[in-house]
Amino acid sequence: MPNVTRFAVIAMTALMLATAHASPSTQEAANALSDFMRSAADEGFTGGVAVSRKGEILLHAGFGERVPGTRDPVKADTVSTVGSITKQFTAAAVLTLQEAKKLSVNDTLAQWFDHVPVDKQGITIHQLLSHSAGFAPAIGPDNERIGRDDFIEQALDSELLFEPGSGYEYSNVGFSLAAAIVELASGMEYEQYLYEHLFKPAQMQETGYVMPSWPQNRIAHGREHDGSDWGTVLKFAVGQDGPGWHLVGNGGIHSTPMDMVRWHRALQSDKILSAQSKDMLYGRHVEEPGGTWYGYGWSTEPTPWGDMVAHNGGNPYYFADYLRFLDDDVVIYYWTTSRERRFNDLARSLAQIVFSAEAPPLPPAQAPLIVAGDHESDHALANKWRLPGSVEGRRGAEFLEAMVLASGPERRRLVADLFSESLIEKRGIDGALEVLDTLKAEAGDFVVQGIRIRPDGVDVVLDMVQGQMSLILLLDQTDARKVGGIGVEIGG
Repeated sequence: MPNVTRFAVIAMTALMLATAHASPSTQEAANALSDFMRSAADEGFTGGVAVSRKGEILLHAGFGERVPGTRDPVKADTVSTVGSITKQFTAAAVLTLQEAKKLSVNDTLAQWFDHVPVDKQGITIHQLLSHSAGFAPAIGPDNERIGRDDFIEQALDSELLFEPGSGYEYSNVGFSLAAAIVELASGMEYEQYLYEHLFKPAQMQETGYVMPSWPQNRIAHGREHDGSDWGTVLKFAVGQDGPGWHLVGNGGIHSTPMDMVRWHRALQSDKILSAQSKDMLYGRHVEEPGGTWYGYGWSTEPTPWGDMVAHNGGNPYYFADYLRFLDDDVVIYYWTTSRERRFNDLARSLAQIVFSAEAPPLPPAQAPLIVAGDHESDHALANKWRLPGSVEGRRGAEFLEAMVLASGPERRRLVADLFSESLIEKRGIDGALEVLDTLKAEAGDFVVQGIRIRPDGVDVVLDMVQGQMSLILLLDQTDARKVGGIGVEIGG
């Protein structure tokens, strides 16, 4: 799931609550789902979706253009990246190897790798899979052609963010290390192991990095902000021989909506994993920000319809979401190349329809992203970050400056001038600085992509090594020159 950090109170995407009553019939649900997605497509949604309940397909369709600027349509079987949903395949692979007694989730890095530094020797596979090992979110770009051994060396030399087991930090690094252990324990390449032990038994012939060898006319293309063709993850980050190890095991796998339904069905049975292993897969191992719990590649969240296990993934060009209600045998999977963030939570709307047949309204259209550099500014900080010379642009630039500055009097002055009195009273200068330090660590190396003006503030959108971050700055209601609340949304 995307990391979500909250500072003050900010409403992120709300889960629509349905009145409890009998579930709609198959035809009622299918009709409502189809109508809802057609409405979304009319407003710009592009992507593929599959919804199944108790073994019956309620919706399986594609919408929009497969390649931006063409009339080539998305079809139901168009292939797209699942992004960080890849992590659950790594977790399942580890658990199959545990069942085969080739490893244990309690094994440490020192048992699998040579020359492990002292601070990392006790890190367990369990901690890698539950984001509690302390590794940073990423240590390099997805498209770097780095080999397994060089990646392991870099990861082991990297600085931990906290003592292993004492916190939570969503980390692609940890899952790539787990994928390396899958190779060492099995004696097989990562993708080959997934195919033989996960995908083949689940009858998933369309899922992988390169082994399915899909024809080019079935691959979804991402789009730039101006609507032009960005290309594909397969070309950018995977390549003909598979991805580099900044991506292996944590992201980049491609699939189709129906293959992801097949994965759900395989996990509902004992075909892949035993009941005991699935308890570990979905376990509430570490609490996440926002009231959810991370298991092994899955996040558990309470909903009006019972517990939901889910994960999503994406980058600035793609997004995929995967929701499962295990007790009701409901699975919802969709992917999109739409650039509007309002289309990144449609799966929850589809869940409401499945359980109630009541379609929520589509989220309103977002303001356009003002691309960094498109507007002149004579304000020093806004000019440095190439943000618009408006009040919102200046606040965004000042916030970035406060985030990246080293601790000192100038940084404290910026925070005191930037944040509202009520927010400072609640958190204090030191509390605000701690939040900024956390955001600085999350952002890593970033480029300002632009800003989006909100009715109550501004989104400052960043491109990072591991994806996209939106800093959501709410301006104070009594003084628009001050930031009254902060939200952060990070893609997987």
